[in-house]
Amino acid sequence: MDEGIKFRIYPTKEQTTPLSKWIGCQRFIFNSKVSEDRYFRKFKSKSLSLVWEDVPCDQKYSQFISTDTSFLKEVPSQILRNGVYRWKSAYQRFFKKLAGRPTIKKKHGRQSVMITRELFSFYSVDRQTAMINLGTKKHPIGTIKVNVHLDYEVPDSIYFSVHGGKWYVSFSNEKDVVVATEGELLADLQHLTEEQLMEVTNGFDRNVVAPVASSDGNTFDYTAEQKKSLQKALTGKVKCQKRLAKKKIGSSNRRKAVKKVGCYDRKISDIRNDFSHKTSYTLADAPVSLLVFEGLPIKNMTASAKGTVEEPGKNIRQKSGLNKSILNACWGKIKTYTRYKGLRKSKLTIEAPPHYSSQECSHCGFTHKDNRPSQSEFICQDCGFACNADLNASLVIKKRGVRLVLNNEVHIKTPKKVAFSKKSVRRAGAVRSGASAFKPVERVSAVISLKADTQFSVKQETPTRTAETV
Repeated sequence: MDEGIKFRIYPTKEQTTPLSKWIGCQRFIFNSKVSEDRYFRKFKSKSLSLVWEDVPCDQKYSQFISTDTSFLKEVPSQILRNGVYRWKSAYQRFFKKLAGRPTIKKKHGRQSVMITRELFSFYSVDRQTAMINLGTKKHPIGTIKVNVHLDYEVPDSIYFSVHGGKWYVSFSNEKDVVVATEGELLADLQHLTEEQLMEVTNGFDRNVVAPVASSDGNTFDYTAEQKKSLQKALTGKVKCQKRLAKKKIGSSNRRKAVKKVGCYDRKISDIRNDFSHKTSYTLADAPVSLLVFEGLPIKNMTASAKGTVEEPGKNIRQKSGLNKSILNACWGKIKTYTRYKGLRKSKLTIEAPPHYSSQECSHCGFTHKDNRPSQSEFICQDCGFACNADLNASLVIKKRGVRLVLNNEVHIKTPKKVAFSKKSVRRAGAVRSGASAFKPVERVSAVISLKADTQFSVKQETPTRTAETV
């Protein structure tokens, strides 16, 4: 089992400049390969004789180094090579139908660079501190301090990332731990009776007031300090965004304002992640074997209500406020984190249908809208059962999850297998052999002119089988 590890690092101001250059150059190579691939595929669609030819998918990058891109020579060649490797790896995932085609990486938000063993050495100082010696004789960066809070092994490659002015190093270690699959856990639970399943199951209702309410009577919400910090960050972000809107495009003041907004984004993300990890750890640590969440369509629930010009939306401000409240509740993160943490402890996490769970009585099953006279109160109009509304909903979710297991209606998402189409097999064969039958350079002489930081265009010089500029 691979375990991801992420540590905070503290480079000096003199070290952040070359590190940022490494990030930019690797991003440039990645984006250039994406643009080159798009050009070849567009060229292929314009030429009938090239319809069945394979688009090249190699790891060459020397064509991007010229007098116009002399800045690429100011970083180690391994950084450029790793940029092509990241693009190639992304394309392999596309061939395996695990993701879409690689797309252009933007220079805003979280940025990262892949660094291999030739460029760094990792050694520990004590239990809480380590040092990374980074760079080469020609391109030295120096020693960077690392805050260590987990046991680790020195990997062959690491990632340096920066987000909101804070720097991190991340990598993965392979652990010799055998983890049961979700299918195996489900098969074990199906051997239990309904009474036994009810004893080893927890249901979780998700709402905006209390992000998670458990069937064992516990509720999980931000602490007073977290709420204060989150509200302060949200308010500060809005103020900075208003100032940003007044800055002149391309000015240094605008760049500073953008960085300030990014710092607030990182702060909000850190608070949400902290709450999600602490909550999921408590949920996965409970003495149960089955964790049932309310299956809410979060993506649809947080969609914008603006509509279109022809059909504008209604109550846009109210819907925007609701979307922010849902995102702050971290429903998706808590469920995702609980799932992988539960698997490490041989616990299965599933979702149950959410329909009318707040109106159904967990005692007798009677469903009516009058059963919930207020947001926090539940009174069954049939049997008279009364309790907290969130607790009742979590008990309903718990029962629905048990029924799904007993009726074998739980859909386990298995990892996608490699399933190539004939066209993909030909492409993969060309990648493995290191050659491609697609050679448009022999048909059309192209002059590559690099643009800005991420794109380049191809201009045709001969009139045969014209190719549009990308």
